Amino acid sequence: MKREDLEKLELEKEKIDSIMALHGKDIEKLKSDKQELDTQFGNLQKQFEDANKQIESFKSMDVEGIKKAADEWKAKAEQAEKDAKEQISKLKFETALVGALASAKAKNPKAVKALLEIEKLQLDDDGEILNLSKQLEKIKSENDFLFDSGDKEPKFAGKTSGDKQNLDPVVAAARKAAGLDQDKK
Repeated sequence: MKREDLEKLELEKEKIDSIMALHGKDIEKLKSDKQELDTQFGNLQKQFEDANKQIESFKSMDVEGIKKAADEWKAKAEQAEKDAKEQISKLKFETALVGALASAKAKNPKAVKALLEIEKLQLDDDGEILNLSKQLEKIKSENDFLFDSGDKEPKFAGKTSGDKQNLDPVVAAARKAAGLDQDKK
């Protein structure tokens, strides 16, 4: 809309100025909206170009090779999980076995363990080892020295007080030369 068009309608100058001011505001808003839309269009066009480049790079990819690699990694992950569970089971078994041997008062758990038929032992859900007590009974009956019977070992007395021991004359001379007491061994 132009001022001349309004003047042809024979409107008053103040009304024309008011209409033109409102029209100017609308024009400025439209210019601002157009700039924003142009910016958005530019961004979308860039995204579209990037997407096309990505699609082109996918076309050159070996999809079957990727699927095969994914299957290989899946198999490796499953094997690693299986191995980890197996190691955890072994660790739980070993821990339970060491605890059971300590409870059985084994003096040398390694020696007792060497006599056990480990392949016949199993760990139950409660952490107890099945068939262990039978094997330990047999080992105790055949090799009781491997287990602490609860009897206290006798204490041996140290030196007895009394006469000083006579030392060999050579040892006595050596002790004297070294400046040591000659009454001790």
